[in-house]
Order: sequence, then structure tokens, then C-alpha cells
Amino acid sequence: MSGALAVIEAAIDDYRCETPPDQQTPAGLADRITEYLTSSGYDLHPAATVPADPRSP
Repeated sequence: MSGALAVIEAAIDDYRCETPPDQQTPAGLADRITEYLTSSGYDLHPAATVPADPRSP
């Protein structure tokens, strides 16, 4: 299991244990995963940029 996957799984487990089921939302889970990944040192933004479409004005 990769490091990032372990962090994501821990975030999911903690969210499900700490948040009452009737208050769990996909957005809340995504926020928890983001929090765990950033606090573990992962960069959540692409390091490379995509070149602009040369056909665009």
C-alpha cells in the first residue's frame, strides 16, 4: 500500500468513526481527506501546467 493510499484510508476511517452517520457528507469526507493529505506533506496541486490550446484567441 502506498503512503498516500494509507493516509486516505486513515482519513476515511477517522471520518466514519468521528462523524455521526446522519452528519456525514461527501464534501465532509473530501475535506477530511484533503486535511490529512496536506498535513502529511502531500501537494494536492499538479506540479506541471497544461499548455493553453493554441487555437484559442
